[in-house]
Amino acid sequence: MGRLPTARYVLLSEPAAIPLCQLIRTLFRAAAGTWLDQHLGADSSILTYRSVLRAHIDPAIGGKAIGVIRREDIKALIAGMHREGLSASRIGCAHLVISAVLAEAVRDKRLAESPCTGIELPSVVVCADFIIPAHAHVEATAAGLPPDWAATIWLMHGCGLRIGEALAVNLRCRINHAKTLRVKEQVNPFAQLRPLKFRNAGEFRDIPLPEYVNEAIDKHVAEHGTTPDGYLFPGRKYELVIRRSYQEDFRRAADRAGLPPEFIPHSLRHLYASTAQVSGVASAASFGGWRERRGAGLRGQRGGGGKAARAGRHAA
Repeated sequence: MGRLPTARYVLLSEPAAIPLCQLIRTLFRAAAGTWLDQHLGADSSILTYRSVLRAHIDPAIGGKAIGVIRREDIKALIAGMHREGLSASRIGCAHLVISAVLAEAVRDKRLAESPCTGIELPSVVVCADFIIPAHAHVEATAAGLPPDWAATIWLMHGCGLRIGEALAVNLRCRINHAKTLRVKEQVNPFAQLRPLKFRNAGEFRDIPLPEYVNEAIDKHVAEHGTTPDGYLFPGRKYELVIRRSYQEDFRRAADRAGLPPEFIPHSLRHLYASTAQVSGVASAASFGGWRERRGAGLRGQRGGGGKAARAGRHAA
């Protein structure tokens, strides 16, 4: 009897065994693409994962088979990102993606165990200083935006809206004789309407509507109108605004207003939260839609007391 051909196998903890050649053919790039296509997270999260895959992970290990990736490969990638001066959160995101892709391969019996364990990551700063602008700075930033987007500043400043929530405000959001703003959707990075963060479709938040924000909405509607569906802020390429386009215009307006690069649209939401807490508004967290977390409190502030006081009086 002739000698039977042999095949090399990688034995797993369960009875199933996978030919080594199958592991060699499965590139990390392909496994990551499958994982991302099946991921059910928020659009903004998927956009971030695609970015970190394209810029950092794929050049390092995308062309390697998942069966030959070693812990040293992942440690080298993390160390290289750290040497480049990338933020701890960006590095942590890269580790998260690699870990998730390899963990999925383990669950699918395509890998015996993941090498993405016990890897030291830089600490993420969870509290950071931010800029408290003078009221004149806020007005100058609003004036520097395209006129039909300027009212977004006052919605974030006076109601604590996230950027996507501000861009999704509709005439129907004003209820209770224009004393309340009912926020129930947001514009995602691709100018599409989605449910609020941490909420399901149909859920909403009711936020007290300051008179100066209500007046800003009235002024906007009188001068610029709305989309056919009643949304305040029209996009350029699509019906609604692409968030990246808005952020770029905001950065230019903030620069001209004399504000530093750390001042971003989300800074207005932080300003709202801190002003509300200083003023003793106990329900500010529910108005703003913040999740409760251990150690949450007044965010760090940079700026003079006079500026904070003026901003607080305007937001009250």
